[in-house]
Amino acid sequence: MIFFVIAAAIIAAATAYGLWAVGQEHRIETTARLDARANEVWAVLTDFPAYGEWNPFITEITGLLAEDERLHVVLLRSNGKTSRFRPRVLRVSPARQIRWLELVPSVPLGGFFTGEHYFVLEPQTDGTTVLTHGERFTGVLVPLMKSQLADTEQRFNAMNSALEARLKSLYA
Repeated sequence: MIFFVIAAAIIAAATAYGLWAVGQEHRIETTARLDARANEVWAVLTDFPAYGEWNPFITEITGLLAEDERLHVVLLRSNGKTSRFRPRVLRVSPARQIRWLELVPSVPLGGFFTGEHYFVLEPQTDGTTVLTHGERFTGVLVPLMKSQLADTEQRFNAMNSALEARLKSLYA
């Protein structure tokens, strides 16, 4: 009998945590004003073979940039290790936005940890572009992984700065 009470308590606690955690979201969002037109920023962001030359965060992307396609992405972590994943492209709007989604584990109904990564380009009247670069994390593991996501904003900012330098080298 005590076994069933303990098992029921564990199941109840796990269910309560799961219900609470599913509602938790962690968003990281950076912005950069780039001295380039949106089509120039787009050209650099979509030149995947060149990422290894300039990008300190996303060092490699292969695959077709089209909605519902899968990309192969390699990230360089702050500890020097790489992470590989295969996100599904959600949205491609030329010179406007790219969005992809990674589910962990990759199951159709959602993952324990889901990241929707995005680049949104906003052309300005002065010929510059405001880049919003971010990711929205959801899933039951998000509350447990916040400390591991701590350096992600720094990595996004490093990529944004490297993108700005790349644009200057190509279009200045």
